[in-house]
Amino acid sequence: MLHGFDNSGRLYDKNGNFGKQLWTKRAENEFKKKAKCFIQEYGNYTVAGKHINGKVTLGENIADNGGLKAAYNAYKIWVKKNGDDSPLPGLGITNEQAFFISFAQSWCTSARKAALLHQLNSDPHSPAMDRVLGSISNSYEFAKSFKCPVGSRFNPKSKCRIW
Repeated sequence: MLHGFDNSGRLYDKNGNFGKQLWTKRAENEFKKKAKCFIQEYGNYTVAGKHINGKVTLGENIADNGGLKAAYNAYKIWVKKNGDDSPLPGLGITNEQAFFISFAQSWCTSARKAALLHQLNSDPHSPAMDRVLGSISNSYEFAKSFKCPVGSRFNPKSKCRIW
């Protein structure tokens, strides 16, 4: 759903016609300003000694970040309606922490250097580890849940947000 409001999806109208700008100039400029944050952030991540191209991966990074935020908000609405479950026994983590661990675990993968380099040259998705790192480092809720110090890797002072 969020791809409809990313750097390319926003260029289509309600009928799927490309190039019919629906946003005001002010909204477009604000979007571009916020998108630069993602371009710079992901462009600073390196994989196998090579930087991710933040412009190429922009739409996917926006969707990943927005998707995590939407899923977390949906989880909190569910808890408000249904009450919180008991934490998983023996792990010593909260349910919110389990939510974020589950998100990160969904991207758990292993890849050879050659495959990662090929991905950087041919895929609009950031590598799995950076999809997680980018999304959680931009999440105030993650930082609060894990008590990450401001300015740390998982809670930078400046966060990228569009939605």
